[in-house]
Amino acid sequence: MIEADLYTYLTNQATVTNLVSTRIYPDAAPQSATMPLIVYSKQSTDRQITLKRSVGICTARIQLDIFGASRTVCENIVEQIRLVTDGFQGNWGTTFIHLCKFDSESVGWDLETAKDVGIHRATLDLVVSFSESVTDFFGG
Repeated sequence: MIEADLYTYLTNQATVTNLVSTRIYPDAAPQSATMPLIVYSKQSTDRQITLKRSVGICTARIQLDIFGASRTVCENIVEQIRLVTDGFQGNWGTTFIHLCKFDSESVGWDLETAKDVGIHRATLDLVVSFSESVTDFFGG
């Protein structure tokens, strides 16, 4: 799965783990998690097909939310993620990545917790084209 392979890839990037260690979580971070941290989730997947079969090429949009004590902390993590993902081609774990594009980013307060504890949040989207196994609708 692309999400698990993104986790594997990011946790093997020293420039990222130097900032967040392995505090990279799918969907939601534990409430007791130490910051800074990253939460990722797949927002959508578009699969290319022909009339007979899938072609095995997918494009997924993956959102990453970075939480930290300051805007600068969040921006530094965003920059390190950009440097290791934007334009990437190769393998993330077991998934071949045709192209990863750093699509968008925003940085600001996490409105749900900003008043109480001053947490900053950055959000970025990666658009990832990757290979998956091919399905054949007609058996041949």
